[in-house]
Amino acid sequence: MNYKEYLNIKEAAQLLGINAKLMTKLSHQDSFPCIRFDRRVVIQKKAMEQWFIDNSNRFIK
Repeated sequence: MNYKEYLNIKEAAQLLGINAKLMTKLSHQDSFPCIRFDRRVVIQKKAMEQWFIDNSNRFIK
């Protein structure tokens, strides 16, 4: 099994079933768990899954 602990925007978008543009927008939310290295965004898979659970009843702009 090939388990990745850290994801890029495209991989995270595929996991959530959304497009990369929406994932990029989501990554700009203050509460979203990601780290930015210039233009590169790194997302910890477990933290993203927990964030999704914690925010499942919110409307994200």
